[in-house]
Amino acid sequence: MFDSIIGLASKLAGTGYFIDPVMTQVVFLAAKLQKPLLLEGPAGSGKTQLAISVAAAAGTHVERLQCYRGVTEEKAIGRFDESLQRLYMEFSKSQHESWQTVQANLKGRDFFRPGPLMRALECERPCVLLIDELDKVDDGFDPHSNGPLFHNNFIHLSGPHG
Repeated sequence: MFDSIIGLASKLAGTGYFIDPVMTQVVFLAAKLQKPLLLEGPAGSGKTQLAISVAAAAGTHVERLQCYRGVTEEKAIGRFDESLQRLYMEFSKSQHESWQTVQANLKGRDFFRPGPLMRALECERPCVLLIDELDKVDDGFDPHSNGPLFHNNFIHLSGPHG
């Protein structure tokens, strides 16, 4: 994603984002090792802007999950489009398809609307996954691990998965 720490610093500066050398090293190593960054700080300290700037510097995009109390796994991962499934069932009646065929098609990818986590996992080229305001989610929901994380932002520089 980035060739060197100096190159990263230059690209970040090109986006208008300036950070200290230690944080530049942290971002560089996270990108190189494909490891997440967990950032904590007060509102307005630049956590979200860092994700946006890193994506711009890398020539990619941000997949963003905005967290809040009551956010669901469906919002994070995705869901099946029930109205489209119902429409397909009506259409398939006139096509005389077998129930097994209809059932298999209803569970297909054409009817699934991915959320930001799924889009980041399936992205063909590296992207930046930003999980924003992670500290606001309910204790039972944690999109990354089995236990709650208490950080304001979670940034993962993802690569293509094969």
